[in-house]
Amino acid sequence: MPVRLTPAQAAAIADDYRARLQQCVPWSPAVKWEPKLNFIGDTYEVLELFPGVVASDDPVDRLQPGQFVDSPGGRFRYCVRLHRAAHPLLTWWGAEVGTVVFDSDVIIPALYQAKEDLQPGEPRWNEAPWMSLTPGEILTLRPGTRLAKGKVVIAGLGLGHQLIEVCKRLQVKRVVVVEIDQELVDWMMPALRPHLRKPVDVIVGDAFTEIPKLTADIALVDTFPGYGDGFRVVEQLARRSPGIKRFWGWGTSEMTGLGQRER
Repeated sequence: MPVRLTPAQAAAIADDYRARLQQCVPWSPAVKWEPKLNFIGDTYEVLELFPGVVASDDPVDRLQPGQFVDSPGGRFRYCVRLHRAAHPLLTWWGAEVGTVVFDSDVIIPALYQAKEDLQPGEPRWNEAPWMSLTPGEILTLRPGTRLAKGKVVIAGLGLGHQLIEVCKRLQVKRVVVVEIDQELVDWMMPALRPHLRKPVDVIVGDAFTEIPKLTADIALVDTFPGYGDGFRVVEQLARRSPGIKRFWGWGTSEMTGLGQRER
């Protein structure tokens, strides 16, 4: 049921956002997380894997040709979301949540997956993106990226953001991506290859079957629909993977600290 604000509450919220828009600073992927983050929109630069896609804030099902690129098999849709100035975006860090606002419109590349059990008359695409390059996603992937060294296993491809960032690190020698979906690999990897500075191998298969067979200095696991909900799964995977020295799971280290421990 929607929450109804009193006029005074609505005015206070509006005043708060007006004040925040006067406090915007340049965006940086290295920024420290805070509950309220305020950025200059023109500084928010993100990689567009398919240049020329026209940004839109329409629902993903209503996008017009030129506003999206679909995978050859039709299971995935890449689009560029137009996020409007002053509209809050959710951020999170461990158990804490917050918001970020921009002082101008920004673009946010996003990847959507088609519904598997589509009912007649139902929209084809899942409402929530598989991945999108929001500040929240970028900041919460950063702890794993900073741990990467030597040979790195990355579980989950998505838009390839963490793969690109890991490949920038001098400490990294080689990367192995484990992704369960062949269609996603065949579609995304050609677009990602020009941005990868290290040798990258790809294994198509279930990460929880393939990773125990591998050796690496660290495995970065981001195959979970919810932030931090994979802690127990990562711990179990680590116990079954004697060849992997360290594990990191999306959100698990910030919530518990245990996901980063050496074994």
